[in-house]
Amino acid sequence: MSRTEQAIADLWAEMETECAGAAEIDRIRQTLVDRFGAQARESPAAIARMLADNGVRLKHPEILETDVRWRESFALFTAEELNFTTIDAALTWIEKLAALPQSSESRGFVLQLKPELELVATSRQIPLPERLIAAEVAQWLTVWLQNPQIFTDWLALRRGSAEFRERFGR
Repeated sequence: MSRTEQAIADLWAEMETECAGAAEIDRIRQTLVDRFGAQARESPAAIARMLADNGVRLKHPEILETDVRWRESFALFTAEELNFTTIDAALTWIEKLAALPQSSESRGFVLQLKPELELVATSRQIPLPERLIAAEVAQWLTVWLQNPQIFTDWLALRRGSAEFRERFGR
């Protein structure tokens, strides 16, 4: 059991309640931050999952709402900015990402987003144009992760390629 998991289990044991909801999750999360500092960035959903794995009943709607609010407070981008239904929307977003200073937060965000895009790109449930955009953005993120210093120049070359123009009509 990790240090965080042990702390969550200990905190829960101190609470003397039967069910975990928003208030309990927030209390645990805040105590983790107080004890371990900024590196204690467990989401409400992750805390709830650890509690559920140990047999704690959850108030799911409260926890979901708490988790959404928590994630929005750390979001680098809005949901609208992450709507890649057009290549123009994807290009606008990637230009914003490229303009951000390199940080562990932006890198972590990209590391989470990339596999989600790869999943969308291979899903037969998603319309082909959106799958193509998802695959394209995933490719951009691969380059951004590997070498962010050259990314802007690489993207300009990519946009000028025959394959890109053929695929996206640009």
